[in-house]
Amino acid sequence: MTISQSRPKPDILIRDDQGYPLAVVEIDNMQDLTRDEARELRHNLIDYGIPSRVPYFLILSQDVGFLWKESKPENLDTPPDYEFPMNNVMSRYWKRNPKERLYGVVFEYIVLQWLTDLAEKPQQETEEPETTLALTGLIESIRGATVLAEEEL
Repeated sequence: MTISQSRPKPDILIRDDQGYPLAVVEIDNMQDLTRDEARELRHNLIDYGIPSRVPYFLILSQDVGFLWKESKPENLDTPPDYEFPMNNVMSRYWKRNPKERLYGVVFEYIVLQWLTDLAEKPQQETEEPETTLALTGLIESIRGATVLAEEEL
């Protein structure tokens, strides 16, 4: 999350073709990120000002991803609706050692490229995390959408 004087910005924002937010994506590449840590992180982000009223809210590490779908702001402590492994994304987009721990903009760039590919190119949804994201409706929802880094809501 980037903090500006006006309003915090999510790491990645996905907007539909009308410009409406579809998904907030927060990158937290903590090793062995748990459901409880993701829930607490989401709670803190929303308390800090990141809106929760978006169809999809994701927290991603290079090991695991968590997704809330159509969550209500009054339920800040709701656990994620879905959890999925991210190792296939790492092996597809990081040709060096996919187990190497990435920090900062490197991992954010990988996620940005992956989500842009999901939005722009037909994907096979036969392996994780695409299988889970297709089940949630996220992949269909973001087709043709714009994926932006650190965009204000």
